[in-house]
Amino acid sequence: PAPVIDGGRLKRYVFHKLRTELPEGPFCILYVHTTVQSDDNNPGMTILRGIYEELPAEYKERLQIFYFLHPGLYSWLAMATLGRLFLSGGLYWKIKYVSRLEYLWGDIKKGEVEIPDFVTEHDKILEHRPLTDYGIEPDPLHLADIPAAGYSLGRYEDKWSPEDRWNSRNYM
Repeated sequence: PAPVIDGGRLKRYVFHKLRTELPEGPFCILYVHTTVQSDDNNPGMTILRGIYEELPAEYKERLQIFYFLHPGLYSWLAMATLGRLFLSGGLYWKIKYVSRLEYLWGDIKKGEVEIPDFVTEHDKILEHRPLTDYGIEPDPLHLADIPAAGYSLGRYEDKWSPEDRWNSRNYM
């Protein structure tokens, strides 16, 4: 969670990883935003900007793409609009939003990066409920699983006389 791991600690971690594990040549960063809830576990744009701006120029040039996996509607809109103001142009234009793992595998070979189980599980949920990508739960009570009623409104309305239909429309 972000309250436990502050921006300075995250920055030290990223710099350590880059210095110790990064091979020569171009590289990408995968930011997993799966199940992020507000400020609880979200580093935010200002911390991302601080990390990027303190990177040595060599790393900035070698960074090809910053993958943003499972962005919610709010984070995608915030990054797409406010990101132009708060992020440097070098980082802003390197961000690629990836809504599903299958789209990530088009750019990164499957197995090159370790994906936690909760990310894979969340991706399976998104396959069955695609609007969840945008923070919309289309059927929160799961009413689609309930069998349909015997008569629909349309069938019932057909049994009304023409006068009843005319009077009912006047009051709508």
